Amino acid sequence: MKDHDYLALDGYSMHVFLTVLEQGSLASAADKLGITKTVIGNCLTKLRSVFHDPLFVRTGGQEIVATARAESLGERMRLVLADMQQLTAEQVFKPKQTALHFTVGTNDFQRDLILPELYRQVASETKEFSLRTLISEYPSLELLRTGKADLLLSPVAPEGTDILYKRLFIDQPRCFFDGNARQAPRTLADFRNARYVGLNLVDGQRVVPLAAPIARELEQQVAIRVPNFSDMASFMRGSDLLAIAPGMLRMGALSGFSSSIPPFNLPSVFMFMLWHKRHQGDPAHQWVRNQLEAAVSGVMERVKLAKA
Repeated sequence: MKDHDYLALDGYSMHVFLTVLEQGSLASAADKLGITKTVIGNCLTKLRSVFHDPLFVRTGGQEIVATARAESLGERMRLVLADMQQLTAEQVFKPKQTALHFTVGTNDFQRDLILPELYRQVASETKEFSLRTLISEYPSLELLRTGKADLLLSPVAPEGTDILYKRLFIDQPRCFFDGNARQAPRTLADFRNARYVGLNLVDGQRVVPLAAPIARELEQQVAIRVPNFSDMASFMRGSDLLAIAPGMLRMGALSGFSSSIPPFNLPSVFMFMLWHKRHQGDPAHQWVRNQLEAAVSGVMERVKLAKA
């Protein structure tokens, strides 16, 4: 047999061969399979060219007998077909039998707020779970496209048909400050005369325009820029600095600070879960996405209780 002959094999021809081998007759095999003897003959001709063996020979009349090679091929073909069947069978995801390793691109806001809950849920339901985070204010879609991340948590809905997404929640901005170091700003003038700590304006990351005129105005009042929300705390503590940040940070990095709702409208903060299209039908990935949504629901319930 030539090295590449095996590429001519197909499951249907092997199934026909095994039926003929079991029935010991072309006519009986045709009846069982519901096909004509011509179709059976074509399948056997293909296999004869692959194995360079007649496979079946006539003993007189319509009776046939398998060659020694055909007899030896029978059990091995059954194993091959069983493997092919398993290969095409629908995947069944069993968390307790699975080791999962996920990388999530996120900013520190979602990392601190959501991912601990996700880890606890998934780790309790799986054989093994490891979670890695890649921190960026606006995680790049290339992390998904290159396979460097399995999921992204981002305030920006993606562009591109290869990236899928689902909105997780909507938050409202609040003004954070150290209540031990300064009074709460109350009027628009208080906000305009204040100095702020804000996030770095890194090229390629800040892709959401500051639509509200007041937001653009206050952006000019930023005195200190830091890479993450959690880094704001050390600068705000003991100072008169303000920070305009997602309100849910009250339960995270800015939990030790006072906060208030600004007396002007600011754009809502959206949060999306993003994944690549190639993972859409993967049972394990689907399960983790469902777990993430459940984790967000748990966090939102705690937010409601904190407001009550």
